Amino acid sequence: MTRLLIAALAAMLLPAPTFAQVDFRYDEVLSTRFGDIHAVGSDYQFTLWHNQTQLPLPENARWWVQWASEPAQGDIDWVLAAHHHGGNSCGGGYFILQVSASGVVPSREISDCDGRLMDIRFGEDWIEIDRLDRDIEVALTTIRWQGDAYSETYHYAPPEAPAGPGDDVTRWIGEHAYSILQDASERARFGMAMQIWDMQDLAIRLSVGNSVVQAGDWVVGTGCMPHACGLEIGAIGMRISDGAVAAIIQSHGEVERAFGLARDPVFRAAVAEGLQ
Repeated sequence: MTRLLIAALAAMLLPAPTFAQVDFRYDEVLSTRFGDIHAVGSDYQFTLWHNQTQLPLPENARWWVQWASEPAQGDIDWVLAAHHHGGNSCGGGYFILQVSASGVVPSREISDCDGRLMDIRFGEDWIEIDRLDRDIEVALTTIRWQGDAYSETYHYAPPEAPAGPGDDVTRWIGEHAYSILQDASERARFGMAMQIWDMQDLAIRLSVGNSVVQAGDWVVGTGCMPHACGLEIGAIGMRISDGAVAAIIQSHGEVERAFGLARDPVFRAAVAEGLQ
């Protein structure tokens, strides 16, 4: 478990990762055609302003201006701003700002607990943002804002045949264990031993963890729930030779939930090693 705690701490301390296709920045000032969007304050006591006007957005947080529409077109500049309270958990969020000659109109808040932002598209009067989702069955969520219409569309991954043995198993070595259950073919494989709600519970408990490793004929990943390492633990495994599965969900004060070949001694030994 020591290694998992170190992994959790590292995730808190490292800078946010660079997301695909979006050039995120961490600026306190960004110029648009219609004036500056800028943060005012120090430490985690910031507010966000447009020129000399404070915007009606959360206070007592750290603000960054993260993205702006380029090249600008039409009567609107789009800006994405983010805030965070400075703690170790999620709970901050993003606001899309519609900046024009009339001032600034902020969108509703997009929580930073729901999933990483992956792509942004925009036109003269609309903007779309794709993000990942905590629901392992949702491949992508698209947020769209146009005029008075704000929507979130969930794109569910189409079903796939169960993944097989051999290369279908070893492909996960070195990857993050959470990624396994984001794969539709792996959900189909594990669906022979557990229900989808169990997979969701397991995925949450693999969110913080070490890379997937090989142990004999097994490929094994371990992890824990963010901010609950030592209390909410998960383990996932697949046997290389035949694709058989094993999984464990441990919740503090509750009986362990075991699935598939979770009692296999090689799998158990690898889990114990991973949770040290």
